[in-house]
Amino acid sequence: MAEAAVLVCGLGALGQACLQRLLSFRVPLRRLDLRAPSWRDPALEQALAPLLILGDMRLPHVLQRAGVAQARAVLLLSSEGTVNVEAALQVRLLNPRAEIVVRSSSRQADLGALLEERLPGVAVVDPVLLCAGAITSALRPESIPASFEAQGLPFQIVAQRWEDHRFQRPLRPRLEQPSDQPLLVMPRSLLPRGDSREGGCARFGRRPWMRFRLDRSQRRVLGALALLFALAMVGVRLFAAASGWQQGVFVTLALLKGEYVDPVNLLLLQGAGLASASGWLIGGTLLYSLVGTLLTSALVAVILERLLRDRLGRGRPRLPRAGGRLILLVEGAGLGERVAQLLQREGRTVLRVGGQLSGAVPQGGLWVEDLAAAHKVLDGRPVRAVGLLSGDLLANLQLALSLQQRWPAARIAMLAHAFGGAEQLGELLGGVAVISAMDLVADAMVATAFGERIEAVLRLRGTNLLQVRYRIDEADTLCGRTIARLENGYALSVVALWRPRRGDPQAMPRLDTVVAPGDQLVVLATADSLRRVELGEASPPGCRLRLRFGGAPQDARRFEAQQSLARWLGCLPADVAGLLDGREHRSPPIDADLCDLLIADLRRQSVVCEVEPA
Repeated sequence: MAEAAVLVCGLGALGQACLQRLLSFRVPLRRLDLRAPSWRDPALEQALAPLLILGDMRLPHVLQRAGVAQARAVLLLSSEGTVNVEAALQVRLLNPRAEIVVRSSSRQADLGALLEERLPGVAVVDPVLLCAGAITSALRPESIPASFEAQGLPFQIVAQRWEDHRFQRPLRPRLEQPSDQPLLVMPRSLLPRGDSREGGCARFGRRPWMRFRLDRSQRRVLGALALLFALAMVGVRLFAAASGWQQGVFVTLALLKGEYVDPVNLLLLQGAGLASASGWLIGGTLLYSLVGTLLTSALVAVILERLLRDRLGRGRPRLPRAGGRLILLVEGAGLGERVAQLLQREGRTVLRVGGQLSGAVPQGGLWVEDLAAAHKVLDGRPVRAVGLLSGDLLANLQLALSLQQRWPAARIAMLAHAFGGAEQLGELLGGVAVISAMDLVADAMVATAFGERIEAVLRLRGTNLLQVRYRIDEADTLCGRTIARLENGYALSVVALWRPRRGDPQAMPRLDTVVAPGDQLVVLATADSLRRVELGEASPPGCRLRLRFGGAPQDARRFEAQQSLARWLGCLPADVAGLLDGREHRSPPIDADLCDLLIADLRRQSVVCEVEPA
């Protein structure tokens, strides 16, 4: 029986990029487009153009001619989002089982969410919003680790030594730009707040709440409150006179509210009138009344500013005085809002320029209309990073060159929707990070076509790192394997595991955990890692154990050692009984990560063992 094909509808730049990636998966491919495309790669045209079917993807007879009824997956990649949605409905009627990947736009986000909820097997992907994680990573300095969330759990990717097997895990996917210092994945809560923002390597196990520190604005507020409290206490004692502390409280509060005549008259009634008033009394009441007037004016100003901002939808941008983490985002609409939200979670100040969605101020940080207004707000302050998110490549390029002259030390990331040599262009521009939306989204689209769900994309050392959510069933390649086998065999980093019978997801699951049907995994992977999973091309374990049991045959520790071997090797206890007969044996191949843990177990049970290559 012939293998089911993957049907790609819409052969623009994104469609051709998806076809190039699908070739490595060794699955039959079918192509459909409204008219003959302009091929970017002559080799791709020679291989795929002869079997191209022309027609409207929304028409049932055209889809049937393209073989949609037998397809395992259908990618709808027209630049018109409405056309893709209409075609998705038609595909689902003709093929109830195929995975359908729909290219959408930000305007159709609500409709896409409803389609995914009501139609199983339909994934709606917005190419622009999918770039948010990659752009955020590019705007982050090299010393600051990558940050992401999986199943509601926050994680960091840090560059430091591997010290703890329980909560630290090496980043398994292979990066295009390797480094001497290894990258580790670990929960974000295990890094102090200051280190997680600035990339310092903390002592493992410390919590952010153990380092309580006030910023400058908080210290000023506390100082003002302390001064106001001191004035109130002094005023009560000063104005109490002969009538007791009740009069002191009344007069002090009245003066601090900004009044003057009534509380002073109350004080003068206690003496011989105005002639008996001392200079200290007149000066003190004037001082307290002036402070009260300033307090009342400030309170009214704050209330009016809040009311006008909520009413008109626009507030005057105010940057904090400590602007070391200031990031500028130019244009981008919904993408800019999403990037701003991700950056603000990490404690960075974001100033957005243009790209407003509506009359309301976007939720992701401060906003100004244009760069001229941004320069006034900045007032000569340095900018840490600049993100250029316009859909116009030439406009982004012009801004990148001009802003490089203004802020030479700033990191600049620009979006290039369909530019092929993004890395080479960035090097040509002198270190500008150029994010190719076409390449990034093509990786995500292809992964989604095989049943995975891409939750985010990180850009790390020249590599698109996909955050993938797997739902495991009995027929999956990953089912029945340990976490260590998944990581070492397929170059995946497993960061979260959720099981139906457990309420909360488990961060960094144990290496000997066996994946069962019904589980959900969140992994970090590259496109090559996902291809290896789909094709079942796992790398074999790289180590063996040379071991000898040193106890008596009836020793209780022999049974414990047998259980440990069976658990770590993933087999039945009877299968390893022959390894513990007192003679020297070599174990079946085992992953290197498990060797250290297994050796620690066996040595406590009188088993002499050493590691050697498989």
